Amino acid sequence: MSYFDFDALHIEDKKVNEAKQLSLQLAPTQASLLIVGEAGVGKTSLARYIYTKSRSSRLYVLECKNPGGFDFARVEGGTLLIEDLDAASSAIQTELMKLAERTDGTKPRFISTSRRDIRAMVKQEQFRQDLFYKIAVVHLELPRLEDRAIDFHNIVNFILEVSQIMHGKSGLQFSADAYSRLNSWNWPGNIRELENVIERSVVLAKNSVIGADSIQFEAVAEDMSVDFAPGMSLSEVEKRLILQTLELTAQNRTRAAQMLGISIRTLRNKLNEYKEAVV
Repeated sequence: MSYFDFDALHIEDKKVNEAKQLSLQLAPTQASLLIVGEAGVGKTSLARYIYTKSRSSRLYVLECKNPGGFDFARVEGGTLLIEDLDAASSAIQTELMKLAERTDGTKPRFISTSRRDIRAMVKQEQFRQDLFYKIAVVHLELPRLEDRAIDFHNIVNFILEVSQIMHGKSGLQFSADAYSRLNSWNWPGNIRELENVIERSVVLAKNSVIGADSIQFEAVAEDMSVDFAPGMSLSEVEKRLILQTLELTAQNRTRAAQMLGISIRTLRNKLNEYKEAVV
């Protein structure tokens, strides 16, 4: 469960404020929206926030990574929240197009989230252009947590407060060293990772002051797990790690290079090698 609340949390970051204000402006309309950003920045939270501010009577949720037995036929009006649109298979894209072309009054309002730039996927013929025009009329972008230094203190305190309420605790605070440790981390998992770290420190807290030793970071973010197979070559492991890091950062090469600990030039050369290998 995400703690991020666009009404309860005081937001100073310009980009996030712009996204919030545009969301409030568009919420009462039927405009199809696409929210883009790295994993864990709050895309789904913003999508649900828009839904709560709309006049829509019902919310349907389609997880493109795990569509399961989602029944497109049961969608009748309301709002369809499409999570990870960039992971939609060709079959899912076909079903979404059918929904978008309905003329019997049962077409839903589309609010989608994506890590990748769908426009780039259209150019690479990885996503249907006609569907893109139907369900991504207005684009919203959320920045990564590392770029929201002006909001970091407020976000930390808000998550700390909510986490205490959830676990029946009160009066907890971070020591100066603990806060410094939080502030110095680059947060590859963004707000989702911050929530996890703070909640764990609250649950394990033995006194009212949470020290730096209680701030524990995962060695690898959940969304950065790489599927290794027996017998896989080192070069193949490297390739998978690079490509999954790019996916996590919404194809932001500078950010990916930083997370991988390599130069942007090295990353560019690796990607060129992969392209040449395909050709």
